[in-house]
Amino acid sequence: MTDSPKPAFPGWRPSRRELLWTAAAGAVLASCRDASGPAAAEAAAAQPQADEPAVTLREACRALGIRHGAARDHFIEPEDPMLDRLMARECDVVTPENGGKWGVFQPTEGAYDWRRFDAAVELARNIGAMPNWHTIIWQHMGMPPYMKLPADRQAALGISESAYFSPEGTLSAETVWPRFTGVVEAVRRRYGDIFYRIDVANEVFFWETVESHPQEQDRHGFRRGMWWVAAGGAEKGPEWLDPFFHHVHKEFPKAKLVLNEFGIEIDEGWQQRKRAYLLDWLTGAVKRGVPIHGIGLQSHLIGGKPYDGAGMRKFLRAVDRLGLSVHLTEMDVDETRLPRSWSRAEKDRAMAQLARQYLADMLDNARVAELCWWHLRSDLNFIAREHSDLRPHPSPYDENSRPLPLYSAIVETLREKARTGKARSG
Repeated sequence: MTDSPKPAFPGWRPSRRELLWTAAAGAVLASCRDASGPAAAEAAAAQPQADEPAVTLREACRALGIRHGAARDHFIEPEDPMLDRLMARECDVVTPENGGKWGVFQPTEGAYDWRRFDAAVELARNIGAMPNWHTIIWQHMGMPPYMKLPADRQAALGISESAYFSPEGTLSAETVWPRFTGVVEAVRRRYGDIFYRIDVANEVFFWETVESHPQEQDRHGFRRGMWWVAAGGAEKGPEWLDPFFHHVHKEFPKAKLVLNEFGIEIDEGWQQRKRAYLLDWLTGAVKRGVPIHGIGLQSHLIGGKPYDGAGMRKFLRAVDRLGLSVHLTEMDVDETRLPRSWSRAEKDRAMAQLARQYLADMLDNARVAELCWWHLRSDLNFIAREHSDLRPHPSPYDENSRPLPLYSAIVETLREKARTGKARSG
């Protein structure tokens, strides 16, 4: 274990069995490393961190009762002591960016590869944080070929999105439930009830394009995807997801269960419609007694697009009336739509202002339980990987773990809410 302070929250404490498991998992992970090199946590502790801010994001969040964290993928960045040190300083929660996705840890039926999932859980334990599980059901992507619909059913189903189908696909009404419960059981056996948050379902509502509306969604706003087909969405309507939440809650009673979604923040018709569909489902789920504890908002903010502040505030107040908390699960700011002629400083100011407004709306109108970044360092975020020529700043720190203007905007917003007492934590 590192000497970093423990989170200021009641929560997971390892049993003797879990401590023994951690030691064993560490040995397995160490065998994948260069035998002559230090473990990541040891190396991180040995190296000084440049330009450490006076106030961490975690400290500012803790003052409001909010857990702070970030995603990490140990195979994309297998050895990064600077990153490990930054996460030790900043994180109460750790999300495996890819390690918890079905297509990564069970790429072929019955054959598990736990290395990436293990690494995220080990990191969380080593820094005194709690791991999240992202994600079980991914309606759009992240599934191995056998967890897709048979390709020969596509024409009969009338679904044009080929990502839901595969020649190797055997997902069906007969296989969906035993496979789902089998994966949940395997994860429960390996890790126990240790997760802070579980994204039971991810991106199950539509992403509208000219081609997709209304052919690729049902009348409740769900994607007509592989899970929707196999679980009987056409017949069961909005209740098709309910059994999955009930089962996960039974197996992981301590975890916060959420539906994780994106694409509701912008002042455009399709995102406003999606927001309404999402609220309708949440309202019905609460009335039906579905064990859902909050809504996961990915919070991939887009600079240069019109933010719908009034609409978001109304949505958040409605979610709050349902008794649900809000988890900001994958936060970053996309600058790729800002004018390329703008200077770095101009882009940073615009992104910081957008993040401030968005977070202020969250704090003023919802019970925010968690603020989790899709990487703390900008160079590791997918936006930076896809647009390396722009050297973008989607995250609060740069490649050298130095705070960016986005960091300052978030800290100032959090501290302002702590001073005024307006914010409501989850």
